[in-house]
Amino acid sequence: MIGVGEAVVPGARRHHAVLVMGGGPAGSSAACTLASLGVDVGLIDKAAFPRAKLCGGLLSMRSRKLFARIFGDAAWDQAHEYECAGIRLFHRDRCLSDVDGHAPLYFTNRYHFDDYLLSLARAKGSAMYLGDGVVSIDLSRRLCKLQSGGEISFDYLIGADGVNSLVARTLFGASYDRRKIAFALEMEVDRALLTREVHRPEVYFGIVNWGYGWVFPKRDTVTVGVGGIQARNPHMKRDFEDFLRSLFGTMPPGKIKGHHLPFGDYKREPGRDRVLLAGDAAGLVEPITGEGIAFAMQSGHEAALAVQEALHANGQVRVLPLYQQRSREITRALDHANRMRYLVFPRFCERLFVRMLPSSTITHMHLDLMADEIAYEDYAQRLGKRLLKRVVSGRFS
Repeated sequence: MIGVGEAVVPGARRHHAVLVMGGGPAGSSAACTLASLGVDVGLIDKAAFPRAKLCGGLLSMRSRKLFARIFGDAAWDQAHEYECAGIRLFHRDRCLSDVDGHAPLYFTNRYHFDDYLLSLARAKGSAMYLGDGVVSIDLSRRLCKLQSGGEISFDYLIGADGVNSLVARTLFGASYDRRKIAFALEMEVDRALLTREVHRPEVYFGIVNWGYGWVFPKRDTVTVGVGGIQARNPHMKRDFEDFLRSLFGTMPPGKIKGHHLPFGDYKREPGRDRVLLAGDAAGLVEPITGEGIAFAMQSGHEAALAVQEALHANGQVRVLPLYQQRSREITRALDHANRMRYLVFPRFCERLFVRMLPSSTITHMHLDLMADEIAYEDYAQRLGKRLLKRVVSGRFS
């Protein structure tokens, strides 16, 4: 366990060439990358680790590949607690597709996962300031003021501090667009309370508008949740409670927790001057598969490489264009996923999509996408063609 890390004495000031705000997957990936390159980097988070963070905890093969790229030969087995090789897709309470024996999917508990990644970043030489939050950021002076009364100055800042990012608010006045933001409700429930065994992840369409529900297996628990565009779901808590009762027969014990999700509403300019945003702070959550951890790690890594390149050029090149170029693979994927939403979530398309789900081809395509075996562009084209054929055949049959 990494604990609280270093401390800044009240009234004292530390300096780092790069300061990373946020100790989640994006922040740890950025810090580990920079420290591995010999860059003076510090990471700060208001929480002492390990800390609880409710999350579906899905780690795809894309996540595993990125983990190896960023953290080298670190043990992948320590990053997750449950592994399976398939998925079940539902429309409300009706199972439409059940696929097993595909590329593995992994599930983690963020309490251990985030702490593990932080320990890997620290082992590479990143300074850690944990349990001490930032109360304000002075961009002109490149200075963070801490709750403890200390200060940390920086040459570059990477904001990996989540969907409610202080760095994003300091840059843009708001951390997300309330008209587009999604919201998720989740509960961690003892597996023994389920009325049946759940060995593979289950995704449920028709539970909420412009979103879905999920049941993700862990070693001792299941994470049950729903997520969708907040403006389209005024009764999400009621819908979630109905979903829980359908799964468990009654309301299971435990606390329902909620949090916002960017759901594809990424920032077209993820930073300004010498400040970059990564992970949820940059809005990098994919709205079709719901994948966020992989894009968090990837964006933190790419932000670090962009900063390292700018440092190497002695500040003679702008870091934001470097980062945008490096993260184009992510934004292209999100662009395709955002367009695919209109093939899946509107009521008319949802009915067509649901009729197609019993075909194992669609489910295998979905799993291939999560395994990083097909591109988002290919997935969108194949899905669009199949929906179009369904419309045409329905119209002229």
